Amino acid sequence: MTPKPRMYPMVDLPPQRYEASTEKSDCGFVFRKSVHSRIMDRTAFFDKKLQNDCWFDLRYPKLDANIHFTYYPIGRMHTYQDLASESFQMVYEHSAIATGIDEIPILQDGPQGMAFSLSGPVASPFQFYLSDTTEHFIRGALYFNTRPNPDSIAPVLDYILTDLDTLIKSFQWR
Repeated sequence: MTPKPRMYPMVDLPPQRYEASTEKSDCGFVFRKSVHSRIMDRTAFFDKKLQNDCWFDLRYPKLDANIHFTYYPIGRMHTYQDLASESFQMVYEHSAIATGIDEIPILQDGPQGMAFSLSGPVASPFQFYLSDTTEHFIRGALYFNTRPNPDSIAPVLDYILTDLDTLIKSFQWR
């Protein structure tokens, strides 16, 4: 007798709807986000107080997922090239576990950047950054609050990737 394959519980995904988010407009940007997500301010990074109020998480409480956002003003302390290089470095730290990393240029009117789709049992299956290259830089990284298993998170990942596509395309600097 052959054992049955392992099954994963069905996830009931809500309809995708979006709203304008101006909660971080004092940081110099606005975007559209899922109505099923919440912006949560971050005040510390590894127990160190943050230098600005523009780091935040976009939480999906019912899907047990977070998108961590870090914002930097471009200047002497943080050049565009340094921030972009750091983003690539953070993505490729997953290369020992990832079965693939796709680099997807974000070429649009407004902020441009790079998205990274990571396959395999990685902690963060999607990361991206957006910038105007002279004043603003924001980075986002999606994490699930569970042990990474690509098969079990696939429907939720696809759902959140659709939301992230809307967020990225609607992102504007103020």
